[in-house]
Amino acid sequence: MIGTAVLLGIGITLAGLVLTTDYRGAAQWFVDTQLNPVFAEPSVLRRLDRLGKEHPSMDFSLRRPRLRVLVRIWGGVVALIGFGFVAMAVVHLVRSWLS
Repeated sequence: MIGTAVLLGIGITLAGLVLTTDYRGAAQWFVDTQLNPVFAEPSVLRRLDRLGKEHPSMDFSLRRPRLRVLVRIWGGVVALIGFGFVAMAVVHLVRSWLS
């Protein structure tokens, strides 16, 4: 159980650090693929098209730089959460060894 928490924490920490440091353009890739409304569900896009409306986020290209900064900030938050998992798991592991 503790090993699972350690592995989960390490994985979350590394993923957050990759987004925070923008390693090999990871933050830009995340913004371009996950936050781009063009890649929304086809049914949602068809429904909006049928109603004669635009997707609420179609001004995406204007907000890309701010979204990249936001993804990098949230990557840091995710890295801190992952580090918290690792720290708690190590504390529990040390406590179990000492008792």
